[in-house]
Amino acid sequence: MRRSQKESLSIKLRRATVWDIPRIVGIERKVFPKPWGWDAFLSELLKPYSRVLVAHVEGKLVGYCVLWLFPPEAYIANIAVEPSYQGMGVGTALMEKVEEICRDEGISSITLEVRASNRVAQSLYRKFGFEVVGVRRAMYHDGEDGLVMEKLI
Repeated sequence: MRRSQKESLSIKLRRATVWDIPRIVGIERKVFPKPWGWDAFLSELLKPYSRVLVAHVEGKLVGYCVLWLFPPEAYIANIAVEPSYQGMGVGTALMEKVEEICRDEGISSITLEVRASNRVAQSLYRKFGFEVVGVRRAMYHDGEDGLVMEKLI
C-alpha cells in the first residue's frame, strides 16, 4: 500500500493485547536487524510500568511503541512502523499519544536511543522537541553508536 504523503490516513491507537504480538513481531523483524521476539513483547504487556501501544489503519496493525513510565521520567524502549506505512503519519500519531500519556502521568522528561545513522527517526524526534544529550559508543550489535535523545515536558 502506497499513498501519497498528502493523503490523510485514519489512524486508530490503543493499548496492545497478547493477540497483537504476532503482528508486532512481524513488523519488528522487517524494521530491526536484531528484533525483539514474542517473549519480549509478552513480557512488556505484563510489566506494570510498561505501556505497549499499537496503531491501526483500516483495521491493520501498522505500528507500535513500547513506553516505560518511571515518574517523573519516561523512556521509549521501542517504536516501529510497518515499512510500507512509514512517512504517512503513523510515527507522528504514536509520538503524540506518548506525549499525552506522559502529561497524564506527570512525566517531566522522556528519553530514547536511536542509531546515529537513522536520520529519519531523528527527524521525527526533533519535530517533537527531542535533543541529543549523549552518545552511547558502539551500542548496537554491529558497533554503531546510539544517540541518547531527551525531551523535557
